[in-house]
Amino acid sequence: MNNRQTAPPEQASLGAQIVTLACTLAIQAVATAATLAFPILAPAIPGVQPAAVGVFLAVVYFGAMIGSVIGSAVVTGLGPVRASQAALLLQALALALLSVDNANLRLLAALLCGLGYGPITPASSQILARTTPAARMGIAFSLKQTGVPLGGLLTGAALPFIATFFSWKTGLAGLAVLAAAVSLVSSPLRTLDAEATGRLVISTTWYRPIAEVLAHPQLRSMAVVSLLFSACQLSVSGYLMAFLHREAGMGLAQAGVIYAVAQGAGIAGRLLWGHLADRIGSSRRVLMAVCVLMALSCVATGSFATHWGIEALCVVSAVFGATAIGWNGVFLGELARLAPRGAVASVTGGALFFTYFGVVVGPPAFGYLAERTSSLGFAYVALGVVPCIALALLCLPDRQMRRRAVEKPGCSQ
Repeated sequence: MNNRQTAPPEQASLGAQIVTLACTLAIQAVATAATLAFPILAPAIPGVQPAAVGVFLAVVYFGAMIGSVIGSAVVTGLGPVRASQAALLLQALALALLSVDNANLRLLAALLCGLGYGPITPASSQILARTTPAARMGIAFSLKQTGVPLGGLLTGAALPFIATFFSWKTGLAGLAVLAAAVSLVSSPLRTLDAEATGRLVISTTWYRPIAEVLAHPQLRSMAVVSLLFSACQLSVSGYLMAFLHREAGMGLAQAGVIYAVAQGAGIAGRLLWGHLADRIGSSRRVLMAVCVLMALSCVATGSFATHWGIEALCVVSAVFGATAIGWNGVFLGELARLAPRGAVASVTGGALFFTYFGVVVGPPAFGYLAERTSSLGFAYVALGVVPCIALALLCLPDRQMRRRAVEKPGCSQ
């Protein structure tokens, strides 16, 4: 048995916590950028149809589902830092395969990219759980998770520019080099790998992280909540631009501004909800408030009309983005709080299996509803039911705990 222990979070210096958080943020941003590189560059790649982009993303997140489940074994064997480095190198390989411009290699690249993306969050959650005091857990996880919209924003700005002035292959190759560089720069954090077993064993109990989550009522409800939230998130990122342009009657430039507001608010929301969770001491209550605001935003978005005025449209989009895109950090912080000691990576990986499943099935279901009703606006209004279901699940554990307290009034000594 390995008896080496890392320093408790409370003993880590503030400077060390900042450096660790910065590295996990960079890793998350680059990993997200790698998953979005192909969809962003698709218009510049000859012969790539929109349907191919959808298939690519589906394969990526299918790989992420697998990667999140086996992520616990990878983190246990290699340590959370080495696991993150290996994941980034796997994504660099995927980007290199994409730059070959061979359609037969595209799905393999998508699978490798997803397999690399899956362990990133379990590994970084383990890193932050070991280095962050409980009082700052919410804001730390939220800061790290801003890497998701940040990676999307930076990639969306940089890759089209590179493709225009150089080539789309140069963009992919440059991102692959960046992934390898971030992996290398993270090496000083390997002191956090002291408890690694040194053996990478993916046994027949690969499903154990999922079973752990399903066996714990609160973790189970959180996993389902994340599935519902992720379906809402990708419905914003994937369809909002098309809705604003095609049905709300806005020009591309104006629609692009409102879309950017939603994405930017997603970054701000991750910080706001994390800070609020730390202030009131309850991530679950913050998530309940997010559910209410998200449901109202869904209905308001589906009712968009140009006569509202740009200010009103931006406000609604900002609230929608802050909730539908900004929930992840608080969710991960709550998972870390509920997880048994030493099982943060395992529990996070098991819960993310459900999160990524929501990404795989949510947007296609949203698109199918929009197609059947011939209205993206109706689909957004109907989407408001999803956060209401999540709210009911979040309220359930509170009701159960209050019921047990009433049933055992004389237990305190």
